[in-house]
Amino acid sequence: MLNKLKKMLMKQNPEPAMDNKDLEGTDLEWTNNDPIFNTETYEEMETRVKEEDQDTDQVDGMVEIEPTQEEVDAMNNQADMDPEYLEYSSEAVGYENREQQWDTYRIIANYIGEGDSVLDFGCARGDFERFYEQEYNETLEYIGVDMNQQLIDAGKKVYNNEVELINSDWFSLEDDLKQDWSINVGSNNLRYDADTVRDDMTYLQDTIKSMIKHSEKGSILLLASDVTSIDDGLTNYNAGKVFNWAQKEFGNVALDHTFSNDIFTLIIYKN
Repeated sequence: MLNKLKKMLMKQNPEPAMDNKDLEGTDLEWTNNDPIFNTETYEEMETRVKEEDQDTDQVDGMVEIEPTQEEVDAMNNQADMDPEYLEYSSEAVGYENREQQWDTYRIIANYIGEGDSVLDFGCARGDFERFYEQEYNETLEYIGVDMNQQLIDAGKKVYNNEVELINSDWFSLEDDLKQDWSINVGSNNLRYDADTVRDDMTYLQDTIKSMIKHSEKGSILLLASDVTSIDDGLTNYNAGKVFNWAQKEFGNVALDHTFSNDIFTLIIYKN
C-alpha cells in the first residue's frame, strides 16, 4: 500500500520537495500554491486508494481486474463444472496430458520386476495400475493410498471398484500393510497436508520412512529437482542432499537424474 501511494505521489509531483522516506508517518497537507501538488492529506489519499483496491489494482496505468468469488470458486472447483473432470482428466492428477502421464509412469515402472506388487503413495485415481496392465499386458497386484477422498471416489467409479484404493493419510496405514515396492510418483512435490510443524525436507524424510516400513523390496520416488530453471510452483529438492540422507539412513540407494533437469528418481533397496 505504501509503495503504491509513493508511486501516485511521484506521478503527481515529478520533482518532490522531499524524499519519499520523509512521507512515512507524516500528516503533511499540501497547499494549492503550486498546481502540481495534491491537496489531499496523506490519510485521505490512503483511504481513497484502499477503496479503489476493493475492485481493481492500478499500477503504472495498468489495471488488474480482481475475479469475483464465484469466478474463483469456478476455477478452484472445475470438477463441479465438468463431472467427468476428476474421473478422466490427466490435469486433475497433475499432468498436462495423458502422454506426459504415461511417460512419467514408465520411469517408475522400469524398476518394478515382473510379478512384483505395488503400494502407491499418493495414488490419486489409481491410474498407475491400469497403465501397468496396458503397458506390460500383465496383472499388477496394486494398492493405492491417497488422502483426497474425491479422487479416490473418482477412481473407484472409473475402474468399477476393480482397483484397491484406500482413502488415508500415508502415515496412518496399518502396520501389516506391505507390498514389494512402495512408489511415490511426484506426490511430495506439492503439500496437501495441513501439517505446519514439519518443513518440506522433514515431511519427505518421514514419507520415505513410511514407504520403507510398508515395503518388502524397497521404495521408488519421483521428485522435482532444484536444478530446474522452470518456475513451476513445486517443492523442489536438492538431489544430492536427498541422496546423502537416504544413503546414510538406509544404505543401498540409487539416484537417476538423467531423464531431465526438472525431476530425479530416488530408488531405495531394502535389505
